[in-house]
Amino acid sequence: MKSFKTSFAGLLILFVSVFILNGCNNSNKNLGNDKNQVFQNRIIHVGYISYPPGFIVDPNTKEKSGIFNDILVEIAKRDTLTIDYKEEVTWATMIEALKTNRVNLIANPVWATKERKENADFSKPVYFSPIGIYVRADDSRFDKDRSKLNDPSVKIAAVDGEINLSIGQQDFPKAQDQPFPNNIDVAQLFLEIQTKKKDVTFAEPMFAFDYMKKNPGQLKNIGEKSPIRNYPNCFMYKKGETKIGDFLNVEIEKLIKDGTIDKIIAKYEPFKGAVIRATDSLAVDRQ
Repeated sequence: MKSFKTSFAGLLILFVSVFILNGCNNSNKNLGNDKNQVFQNRIIHVGYISYPPGFIVDPNTKEKSGIFNDILVEIAKRDTLTIDYKEEVTWATMIEALKTNRVNLIANPVWATKERKENADFSKPVYFSPIGIYVRADDSRFDKDRSKLNDPSVKIAAVDGEINLSIGQQDFPKAQDQPFPNNIDVAQLFLEIQTKKKDVTFAEPMFAFDYMKKNPGQLKNIGEKSPIRNYPNCFMYKKGETKIGDFLNVEIEKLIKDGTIDKIIAKYEPFKGAVIRATDSLAVDRQ
């Protein structure tokens, strides 16, 4: 009888031990899902660049708005997180801010290019930026065959170090390109085409919109239905920070499915087609 009591007591101790261990494991799993495990003290420290309409900083009040800002605010609201707008960065310093742990992520849209992917990681795209092909409205030489741009007689309006120059050199190496210095206004490129000094340039419709609105009937985009490039706009974070990436991707997917991102884009989009939504058939990474 004594032996039976001893055995029963041993089994009871074993059962209780297993129960406690399982409880600890479950607690650890719950901790793993806690946002504290992604962002310390539930605070997202962000770097940012004023880049309308993706991220807008009011020059007087410093109030933040824009597509990416509003998406991040919605994510923080749903997950009880706080956003710390820690540092205004530049295109040249934003990756360094991530590498040195000054910020958790870059809160403005960043094109997930092959070069940047070597030094940082990116969320799934929020939307895509199409690159149009702008020519004079009365110039029909390239309407049906853009390969005709690859001709020594064609002059490309471009800026040193910008996407319009790299597209010209990569896709149309026979065309002429004498780039402007990178301190000129983008409107100058469109003016060069309108005044017949140049034949073509490549730009986001967002940048062309203002010029074409002020100068109606002067230019056209022959790449409207088939952009020459299509860049994914994403949140950028430190390379290897998979927890941040997984968290962002899950939250972005939720906001896409429930229509929140579509509503936010519609709030800031100056015209239809300014950006390509992630659910659109044209939402294909084309670099």
